[in-house]
Amino acid sequence: MSETRKLAAILVADVVGYSRLAGADEERMLAHLHGLTQQSHRRRRRRALDQCPIVRRLLVSAQNRFCARTTSAIGRRGDKPLGLPSHSDAAIRVPSYAYEAMPARLNANYRLGSFYALVTALLYAVQEPFSFLAASRLSAVAFVCLTQIALFLSIPMLTLNPTSRRDFVALLTDGSNYGRLAVIFAIGMTGLLLYNFGLSNAHPIIVSAILNLLPFWAALVALLVMRVPIPVSPAVFFLCFAGAFLGAMAVAWSQLSVVERQSMNMLVTQFLHGSWVYALPVPVCTALGATLIGRWFGKYDESAAIAANFLFANVILIPATLVALSYRTELNVDQPLAIALMIVGTIIAASVGRVFYQVALTATAGDNGFVSMFLNLVPALTAVISFALSWWIASLHFAFDATFFLGLALIGASLAEFTRRSWGQARGSS
Repeated sequence: MSETRKLAAILVADVVGYSRLAGADEERMLAHLHGLTQQSHRRRRRRALDQCPIVRRLLVSAQNRFCARTTSAIGRRGDKPLGLPSHSDAAIRVPSYAYEAMPARLNANYRLGSFYALVTALLYAVQEPFSFLAASRLSAVAFVCLTQIALFLSIPMLTLNPTSRRDFVALLTDGSNYGRLAVIFAIGMTGLLLYNFGLSNAHPIIVSAILNLLPFWAALVALLVMRVPIPVSPAVFFLCFAGAFLGAMAVAWSQLSVVERQSMNMLVTQFLHGSWVYALPVPVCTALGATLIGRWFGKYDESAAIAANFLFANVILIPATLVALSYRTELNVDQPLAIALMIVGTIIAASVGRVFYQVALTATAGDNGFVSMFLNLVPALTAVISFALSWWIASLHFAFDATFFLGLALIGASLAEFTRRSWGQARGSS
């Protein structure tokens, strides 16, 4: 027998012996392997957080997917190792739990996902009050142009970290990514056009109702695109969603002016005959865009992926809107305060907030339904920020009445129960 075959026989004997010992106490072995896996995940999270002072993805999703595929391949390969004798006593017996015990969503961390989702809601809430003056004083084309300029200005901040910069360059130099960037851009433009067509003149309550449906559509998109089910039972999800939705609608109602509250006939007329039905896909576009970024660009840093999507849209929209403004002779900067506030608010909400949204999706393994549920807090947080800004912007409306606090209580109770059930379900599945 050659030396190579002797070494192979020794290796096979060791593996067979290990398999026999592991199979003797599978429960203990499974617990030990699970503990080692959890320690590995925690080390990767700490290392990723240490590398970036602003935002850093918590798990290297590409490595996780590789490990999952490798483990599955071991199970499909069979009992006979490559390059070794095919005798029955030389077969490597891989226990079934070695690849079946690894849950599909072992990497989901709903506690960290909750934290990042709350931060996302807070950042998103900055957009409306900071853009209030610009929205009331600028045309729609000028508003879009300034939004794109603000997003373009945020790209250096998003790529400040060396890892983000490297991934940003790698993403843009890979020609296969441009088709995906174009699809995500088309989805975003579709949502924008449908919003302008269906909700530009709609009653504020109808607008809030359409946008607050995001968690439902996001959960559906995550299930269909990422194969990520909701972390709780459907009954619990819909009950918590209904509570958060009603609470958000109560908060929206509390912020209406007296005239808007008295225009119930207009609300009913628009509900029965308005064009709001065309805007129903708007939250679908929002959820689908975020989910596809996580699916297609998961191996890149979140900041780099968002910056690349911004740049792709900027190259198209900034020249197009500048030409339109020049043609309409609306190219002016006679509202410096409104423009400055809008740029700051856009960078905080649409740029940094979008990155935190993607980080929350990474932390929850793509569970968009869970993350977007926290966005029902945005109307209440917007009212609080509006209250702070109203000392400098007198026309900024806010109201803290019984309806507001009732809505806030409904949202808080629904989110607390949804989070508690999700954390418990995640612990049980792991």
